[in-house]
Amino acid sequence: MRPEHSLGEIPADWPIPDQAALAAAHDAALDALKDTELAGRRLGRYYDPMGKFAGATYRTVLPNDPGQIAAADLFAVTLLSVRLRPAAVRRLLEDERHSDAVQRRLSAVPGDADLAEANAATLIDASALYEDVKRALASPKPAKSDPWVTASKLCARKRPSLLPVRDRKVRELLRIRPRSDHRRDWLIHRGLMRDSTIRRLLHDARSNATTEAGSRVDVRDSPLRVLDVALWTHAIKLDAS
Repeated sequence: MRPEHSLGEIPADWPIPDQAALAAAHDAALDALKDTELAGRRLGRYYDPMGKFAGATYRTVLPNDPGQIAAADLFAVTLLSVRLRPAAVRRLLEDERHSDAVQRRLSAVPGDADLAEANAATLIDASALYEDVKRALASPKPAKSDPWVTASKLCARKRPSLLPVRDRKVRELLRIRPRSDHRRDWLIHRGLMRDSTIRRLLHDARSNATTEAGSRVDVRDSPLRVLDVALWTHAIKLDAS
């Protein structure tokens, strides 16, 4: 019989993933991390400062003020293969209605908040931040404009220990159903970050990070971000590219 996956304190009205969904995500993450030497090589390729991937630059490009979204943040997310339309950039940086709302939301979410242990109030504030960022990014014209990937990557840069990057590859790997609510996605990631086996494997994979030439790579991103990279590089079979 499978053990139940702990989710901790959850806002009362959030859509909670069932144990089957949590178990499926857990199994997929275990598959990505169980060979910690292979996972480490993948991390090494991603974080190699001489390599072709964003690595830590997504986080370290400056300035990175936790209290506001600036041009450097928008540049950083483009390193993760997203496109920002000029109108969306203007709404985030120049439109006071959007930029002031996002700044207020950022001030409500602690900069050091951690997804594994965040309380319900922090999760609610983080969700409001994500929605405001997505609203600023969305085109007001197309009825189906839903820039959830870009919003996720931008919010994850501002709160790297709290908010997962979320993209299609990782969601598919974790067997998250299409059009899943971001709050449900976060709780699936929360279940992974609260799991002792996942944390141990992630630690070991990080310790094994090396370049193709065998040089050590210092992976300093938050554990949540490193988990995302480990899952993404497994999903695209980076070792075979």
